[in-house]
This record gives sequence, structure tokens and C-alpha cells, in this order.
Amino acid sequence: MSRYTTIPRPTEAAAIGACKRLVLPSADQVADRLIVARATHDRYGARHFSNLLDRILEGAH
Repeated sequence: MSRYTTIPRPTEAAAIGACKRLVLPSADQVADRLIVARATHDRYGARHFSNLLDRILEGAH
């Protein structure tokens, strides 16, 4: 018999289900902000808005 007890852990599906869903902005708004970020050489903003736009477009299928 082990002295350690098993700690029950939630599954990934339960953890994802417990999270609040984010309301994403429209693809047009994000695309506009991505254009501005690239035009102003804002590398962080460009990367952020590019990833966000990818997430929005993947969910649109």
C-alpha cells in the first residue's frame, strides 16, 4: 500500500469547458489593426494581430 494518495485532476476537456469564451472582434477590425501595426513597424502588434486574425479565420469555417 502506498503512502501517497492520488490527487484527482480535471481532464483537458473539463478545464477548457470551465473557461469563459472570449468574444473576438471582427476580422475586418483585426485586419485594419494589423495593417497599422505593420505600417508603423510595430513587430509585437503585428505578431499579435496576425495570430488573432488566424484564430478568427480558423473559427469561421
